[in-house]
Amino acid sequence: MKVALITGAARGIGAATATEFANAGYAVAILDRDGEELRQTGSKLEQMGAKVLTLETDLSSLEQIEKAVSQTAEHFGRIDVLINNAATRELETIREITPENWQRAIDVNLTAPAFLSKWCSPHMKTNGGVIINITSVEAHIPKGVCAVYAATKAGLLGLTWETANALAGDNIRVIALSPGAIATDFGADYSGGKDDQPAGPTLSKDMRDYSESVIPMQRWGTVEEVASTCRWLASDEASYITSTEITVDGGLRHTWMTREIKNRIRPGEFE
Repeated sequence: MKVALITGAARGIGAATATEFANAGYAVAILDRDGEELRQTGSKLEQMGAKVLTLETDLSSLEQIEKAVSQTAEHFGRIDVLINNAATRELETIREITPENWQRAIDVNLTAPAFLSKWCSPHMKTNGGVIINITSVEAHIPKGVCAVYAATKAGLLGLTWETANALAGDNIRVIALSPGAIATDFGADYSGGKDDQPAGPTLSKDMRDYSESVIPMQRWGTVEEVASTCRWLASDEASYITSTEITVDGGLRHTWMTREIKNRIRPGEFE
């Protein structure tokens, strides 16, 4: 039985990815600093019949990260897939950042994936393995309101290319997966009271609607769509894919024109 280690797995994309891999027959080690919700997710997976190791872990602590990797390897005897999903995001401009929130984001969003890759990769050498770094289209699309998050996600892209080249000789594939607007609690700041999301503290429902008008597919993505892409990238069907970025964004990264503007150019065509 293959083993997937997934960070930020208490909820959202991480929990959906753990469920996806469990359904595909993997044993899963799930990590998050929110112990209570992580245990609830672990219990749900066990009720599905999955083999689960639940590890409450603060990813800003290298000591805790190294311990979690060791516990996973000892418990299951192997690690085949690493999903670096956990992240912290602050809606702060370059004018508003502080040394504390900058360092926290660097620790969780960039340092943790680096050292998780370092410590998981020796366990992958025998059978090969896959590391998937959950990055973001925000590394490419500047908003001007989340300086630390955008910087760390851009850094994670660079780390992906470097790690992929370093580990290719060990038959370890490393891929960046960049979601766009995904309906999660993490994205609640952008939900503004949409029916399927709680009201966000910053942006209104009008802003949610506006964001959907920019996306060519005219909707936010689901956590299941991200999770199934992760599972496919980890499978033998994707065995020649490494050192690249896969976007799950409904076309957002490569457009800027809203439906309203499109319809002004071609009336009625983009209703």
